[in-house]
Amino acid sequence: MDLSETNIYYESPIDVVELKKYVLRISEFFEPIEGDITGRCIICGFDTDKGHPIQLSDNFTAWNLLQEGKVICEYCYPLLKNQDYRRKSWIATSNGVKFLKREDILPILLDPPVPFAMYITKTGKKQGFLHLINRVNYSKDRYFIAFDDELIFVERGKLEEMVKLAQHARKLGFSKSDLISPSTKRWKYREMCEKILELSGNPVWQVVVYAIR
Repeated sequence: MDLSETNIYYESPIDVVELKKYVLRISEFFEPIEGDITGRCIICGFDTDKGHPIQLSDNFTAWNLLQEGKVICEYCYPLLKNQDYRRKSWIATSNGVKFLKREDILPILLDPPVPFAMYITKTGKKQGFLHLINRVNYSKDRYFIAFDDELIFVERGKLEEMVKLAQHARKLGFSKSDLISPSTKRWKYREMCEKILELSGNPVWQVVVYAIR
């Protein structure tokens, strides 16, 4: 894979030589399962001589995220073999992979451990984490996450404002449904309701609503 094709966010400019030191695909955070087939991986686009034959389950839905290739590499293979990566939310870092409870999500998003990749699901039915394969985050302030089958770009400063708004609304008795479309009885807080309606279509706000307690 050409290094110019990668999409990572980092705190300061780096050159291509230095870039080679970085984790370029999230599957490198996972323990590889080696095969014996040579070819290009349909998931990450990297070449390998330790790949596996392409065998996708009947539950696979992310056909549009596949790349041209003939194998699944030893790094990406665990992502597809273990269905927990589809069914559960998780974060992958240099220390490995951790499955997340809903209450874990916002604290991590507000102070992410770099480098990292993070997948959030509320349906457990998608392989949206494939959006992240070549998007390892090296910035705490601007980063990508996947939320079910959607790739989302997060700016931490804006996220912090959204979390404060959601927390304030919850203290005032707003339900989660009110955080998407405020009910009539909530309009005594008119300014807050108007702000919520402005944010209702924002995918980052939808993550906040899902994760807020």
